[in-house]
Amino acid sequence: MDGGFTLGDSADFDGVDDDLIFQRIDSGEIIYSNPSAKYKLVGPYVIGNKLGEGSYAKVKECLHSETLQRCAVKIMKQKTLRKIPHGTENVKREIKLLRNLKHNNVIRLLDVHYNEEKGKIYMMMEYCVAGLQEMLDRSPEKKFPIWQAHGYFVQLLDGLQYLHSRGVVHKDVKPGNLLLTCDHTLKITDFGVAEQVEVLQGNDLITCSQGSPMFQPPEVAGGSHTHYPGYKLDVWSSGCTL
Repeated sequence: MDGGFTLGDSADFDGVDDDLIFQRIDSGEIIYSNPSAKYKLVGPYVIGNKLGEGSYAKVKECLHSETLQRCAVKIMKQKTLRKIPHGTENVKREIKLLRNLKHNNVIRLLDVHYNEEKGKIYMMMEYCVAGLQEMLDRSPEKKFPIWQAHGYFVQLLDGLQYLHSRGVVHKDVKPGNLLLTCDHTLKITDFGVAEQVEVLQGNDLITCSQGSPMFQPPEVAGGSHTHYPGYKLDVWSSGCTL
């Protein structure tokens, strides 16, 4: 066959540059070096880079060493929590609440680890790729197109409807506490000041407000009321968020 390769042509390879042929290298000629990067294990989780930091907690990326599930870990120091009014109680309540919540628009708690020696609490949660506040800050005119805002708002209301059906008042709904996954699923997060009311009693009155005044009704932010309906507080905050 014209232009084809035949066995008889193998001799033509004698003049090929040696660099183009695989060569054997003795193991003694290979230089080995240990990786310089160190990693930290908390239970089965490998702790990675920092994703963000708040007033009392750091959030880092982590990976389950067996399932390879990517997640985020919220790291808190107990001595820092003790300096914050109701800090320790808020974290305990947040963990208790999240363990009983399961909804597509509510952040999921995967695991909790305590390090008594270092006085740290590790909350492993599902991983999100972006926060709404950061997205807004980078958006033209600091706002989303109507169709995009509508899509997020519908998901927020779905998540709130579920929370209220379980007697949970979030009390701090705002863009900074709303995260997004890779498929644009909105997740309500940060239940540090959330409160649970008695659903069967039909009473959602709460007395303690620890949320952000900018997203609260005037009577709550101004302190003129000592008791107020928790569900309506979340709805008002959602309207401010929209």
